[in-house]
Amino acid sequence: MKKEREVIKIEHRTERITFRITPSELDKIEKKAKTANVSISEYTRQSILKDNIIVIEDLKEFTQELRGIGKNLNQLTILSHQGKINTLDLSSTKQKVNEIWQLLNLLMQKMKR
Repeated sequence: MKKEREVIKIEHRTERITFRITPSELDKIEKKAKTANVSISEYTRQSILKDNIIVIEDLKEFTQELRGIGKNLNQLTILSHQGKINTLDLSSTKQKVNEIWQLLNLLMQKMKR
C-alpha cells in the first residue's frame, strides 16, 4: 500500500499595499505593534485579516504578583505543617485567586475565538 505524500503550498508575501495615514495614526499603530511585540506589518496584517489581537497591559507585573501570592501560600502551608501556625483564614485570598482564575479562563476563551 503506497502512502500519499502531503503537499504543502508555501505562499510568499510578494504583494504590497500602500495607503496614507496621519502622523498620529502612524504613532498609534507603532505603539500598538510595539505593545503586541510584533512588527507594524504583522500587526496590520492581523488587524485587517480579523485575527484577534489581544494585548494585556502589565501582564508581566500581574504574573509576578500571582507568583508572589503562590509563594506566600506555600510558605504558610509549610509553617502550618510544622505546627508553627494553628489557624489561618485564607477565605478572602482563595476568593480573589478564584476570581483571577475565572478572568484568565474567560480571556483564554476569547482568544480562541
